[in-house]
Amino acid sequence: EHEPVSAQDDPRSRSLEAVQSRLESAMQEELGRVFATIARPTSYLQELVASDPFAEFGLPSDFKPVVVFLRSPTTFRGKLPIDLPGSTILKLVGNEVLAAYLPGSGESVMPRLEATFGKSITTRTFETVRKCARA
Repeated sequence: EHEPVSAQDDPRSRSLEAVQSRLESAMQEELGRVFATIARPTSYLQELVASDPFAEFGLPSDFKPVVVFLRSPTTFRGKLPIDLPGSTILKLVGNEVLAAYLPGSGESVMPRLEATFGKSITTRTFETVRKCARA
């Protein structure tokens, strides 16, 4: 039996890599397969939401803000923002990337995010991040 892993584990006493590795080991044991895991403490999500990270960009109301969570620190040193048809990659904040897209614009920002930051990423709307921070 596994000791529960809480999203509220103190990041000072347990690295995110260790939490992610522990979750993946438990998946392998219980499910016989592993899904890449990207974890953030609830307190971190609460701080991110409270900082209102999209305010400085004045996004049009029809754009949907998203947070791209990176599994590992990025080596990206390019210039941001990167404007694309129907989307924009705005800013790197720690291990997260702020982006926005126009729903229904037809072109996905995901291929560019993966090309820029690698495939070990997961994207959530800022509204979903808000809900997770309240959980």
